Amino acid sequence: MKKLSKLIVNADDFGYCEAVNYGIISAHRNGIVTSTTIMANMPGFDHAVNLLKENKNLGCGVHMTLSCNKPLNNKFKSLVDENGMFHRRINEEVVNKIDLDELYYEFCSQIDRVKNAGVEISHLDSHHHVHTIPHFKDVIKSIMDKYNLKIRGELDHKFDYKERVIPCIDSFYDKNVDLEFFNNNIEEIKSYDVCDLMTHPAFIDNYLLNSTSYAVNRAKEYEILTNKKVKKILNENEIVLTNYKNI
Repeated sequence: MKKLSKLIVNADDFGYCEAVNYGIISAHRNGIVTSTTIMANMPGFDHAVNLLKENKNLGCGVHMTLSCNKPLNNKFKSLVDENGMFHRRINEEVVNKIDLDELYYEFCSQIDRVKNAGVEISHLDSHHHVHTIPHFKDVIKSIMDKYNLKIRGELDHKFDYKERVIPCIDSFYDKNVDLEFFNNNIEEIKSYDVCDLMTHPAFIDNYLLNSTSYAVNRAKEYEILTNKKVKKILNENEIVLTNYKNI
């Protein structure tokens, strides 16, 4: 019997703000989103947690954050700029200045906040893929040891604990946000037993518009991820939708 490919459609940035939260929930209820990852340090966090209580089938992981808003721990000076905010760009200069103990405790604090809010954490990933930065490898390994969770991988990054790493397709973004994406990339999806498709669906409000350059395309992502043609393409190619909890 042919082995079917499984696809996790993960919506990043849950908790960013209420508009993002509502967009993700609607893309889950009315489209193909099966999973999300929550940002513990963002203003929409409590709102997102409450929405999860009403949507039990939506898997939820932690979107470890180092480059948006501010940390949960205000004493960690190596992680922030002169205004106490996370560095917006995690370049080589910033990375080399980061105290790895501070990074470990900040990420653990974010995970613990999600856990203490009553969320059954399905997996880990990160905002702007910072968990794949080679300099942070030992920190991520220690976090995986502590929490024993699956983690989103990157196609060009090697993690320990291969049995807990799920390959990521991160090309559904910016100019590639198009209905034809699924037809054009179906063979790549089918090449994996299971993979994570990174997405960013959202509705739009002033907070989102004023805090990120990637705003309008989120509404376009939402439109595509809720289009019935996409689900038809996946069904015709025998792609099974799932989430991290079920693998």
